[in-house]
Amino acid sequence: MVEVMLHELESVEVRGTSGRLDGVDPAESTAECYSLASGFSLGLVVLGCGLSTKTLADLRLLDTLSAMISGGRSGAAPAPHTDNNGAELDAFAGLSISSSGLSNVGAVAAIGLAFLGTNYRPAAQRLAAPTPLQQLRTADPFMLLWKTLMQQLIMLDHIEPTLSWIESTVPTACTVSTANTLAPDLYRIRIHAVAAACFALALRYAGTEDPHAHSIIVGVFDELELAATRPALDYESSLTRAAAQSCLDIVCVSAALVHAGSGDIATMKRLRTLHGVNANRSYGNHMASHMALGILFLGGGARFTISRSTQSIALLVVALFPRFPQHYTDNCEHLQAWRHLWALCVVPRCLVVRDVRTGQMCRDAVVVLHSESRQTTVVPPVPFPEMDGVQSIRVSAPGFIALSLDVSLGSHTRDLVSRRRVLYLQPQTPAPMHGIAVLSQFTEWLTSTQMRANVLCTQLMQPRSVNDAVDSSVVHAIRRLRICVLAMHSPFVARNSCVSGWAEEAYLAWLNVRTRVVALARHDEIRRLLTRYWTGSQPNTQLSDMRASYATIALLYAVLDLPAPSDAMNLAQQVPISQLVDFMLQ
Repeated sequence: MVEVMLHELESVEVRGTSGRLDGVDPAESTAECYSLASGFSLGLVVLGCGLSTKTLADLRLLDTLSAMISGGRSGAAPAPHTDNNGAELDAFAGLSISSSGLSNVGAVAAIGLAFLGTNYRPAAQRLAAPTPLQQLRTADPFMLLWKTLMQQLIMLDHIEPTLSWIESTVPTACTVSTANTLAPDLYRIRIHAVAAACFALALRYAGTEDPHAHSIIVGVFDELELAATRPALDYESSLTRAAAQSCLDIVCVSAALVHAGSGDIATMKRLRTLHGVNANRSYGNHMASHMALGILFLGGGARFTISRSTQSIALLVVALFPRFPQHYTDNCEHLQAWRHLWALCVVPRCLVVRDVRTGQMCRDAVVVLHSESRQTTVVPPVPFPEMDGVQSIRVSAPGFIALSLDVSLGSHTRDLVSRRRVLYLQPQTPAPMHGIAVLSQFTEWLTSTQMRANVLCTQLMQPRSVNDAVDSSVVHAIRRLRICVLAMHSPFVARNSCVSGWAEEAYLAWLNVRTRVVALARHDEIRRLLTRYWTGSQPNTQLSDMRASYATIALLYAVLDLPAPSDAMNLAQQVPISQLVDFMLQ
């Protein structure tokens, strides 16, 4: 796949005398979009790998992509790869690279994604801005922005939320010491570099609500907004205003990324100023501000945020590519459908603690996060902080058994807590004086669940009329009973004599419920119903039968370890479906 994508990226430069894939007018050509797609594809295939594998090192990936950026192959060409018989294996060894520059953006994207977060300085230096002033003046400001962004993402761990780091990304000729006397072209280079640094800073601190990163980005936002609204008196000033507006789009998205899902008021006030009809604002400007609003109020606030994993950062770079379209049909440089990919980076962040019996939230719960250097105490429901460095979580609440979880790096529990953000607590046996009363209440709930399960099983086997109601809520009670049984068979319960009585009562109740449901499932009508559900056949059209069918399937899945329909059909390719049903009901 790497060779295929690299070949496609190189072929953009060599197809046709004009360097275009389609031979149409440059204003309507999609060659740049094709080049960018090839670069993204190549970078995503080897995302964050760098030169860690021998295959990538043999392909001389960094040298080949750097040659595309410079417009030709620098130095001696590498020897072609051959097999044992001397036959050439390199599918693109004979290709020559012209200097039309169509693959520049794609090659930069491929280098940035391939070395994303590796902190590999030789790769980052390939994307450095030119040092001679004359080369700097004649360079494309957007290419400088794109190279600066990818350069900083390669050195991801070196990004800091400080003004000194922002200034370190700006070329020496455009630093803050000379900002007041900069020529217009150098000022445009400066704001592009600063915008790229803000975007990289936002990707590094996405969803963290870091005050230092946000204050820096907001300061740049105010400066660019002033430059974008300044009257254009001549050609140079009109170019500067257009460049400031393009950079403002990037910075407004960056400000929203840092406070993703928080609904920050200061950010919202600035984004509101960008809303409305204005002759100087294009379709792409509105797209950027509206995407920023959507990210800022993600999930209605406090429920979701943006992940900071390597995969998420790569998808954000693809979705928030810092060159927005001029009109709604503009796909020449970036495919607008990619703008939706940022939704794949959304993760839940609201931590909730619930009672395993009732499913209600435990209002008085306290969660303590233990790390190597400190511990943090939060009161749910609350936006969950970052789990970087967290070794264990302890949850406690009055009247419930304390829960301790090992969430060290690489553990299954860490992945489960990160995805679900819901913790269940088991009721605690009170003092001996009140233990009999509370245990009797728990026993009463177990007896009620058994009776309701028996009634439901009997009801599902009898003829029904349209007005008959099926008590499907008992399925939820059975699911809670199963969770109680699983939790009570932990090593903690085995060592705790106070809870062993609860565990015995719950297990006996579960055996009775399971025996009754298995007996129900052995009836021919229920077996046929399960087979129709697995095969996707339409149920009976009568309303009462449809309700009963859905309740029966939910009851079977709540008690028995049945596979999903797709998995069941895969197993049915090995054994007949009737034997599969018998096996599952054993």
